[in-house]
Amino acid sequence: IMIAKSEDGHGGESFYQTFKNEKDLDRMMKKFLDTPKEETIADQWQSQIFARVLQKARVIYVSDAPDEMVRDLHMIPAKTVEEAIEKADEILGKKDSKIAIIPDGVAVMVI
Repeated sequence: IMIAKSEDGHGGESFYQTFKNEKDLDRMMKKFLDTPKEETIADQWQSQIFARVLQKARVIYVSDAPDEMVRDLHMIPAKTVEEAIEKADEILGKKDSKIAIIPDGVAVMVI
């Protein structure tokens, strides 16, 4: 579960279009890896990292962002933390899961 304001919308246009236009993450990663260094597009490194995250986990995104935009980015939209927890419980098939809160994820290393 990721909670963010999305004040700037979806970020870079090439980042957004990369995810919107390719529904298969494996095919997306193959395109990234097959692209010569001198031909990479703007924000490709961000797209590659995000695609790797999405290959390993489903991300429920709590924000005021439009649901369609969130889905285009291969995430599951939620408007509240409670709704996100319900969706996570449904995905995991259990209730009362343990939750770790990381308020400043950039500055934290989870071990």
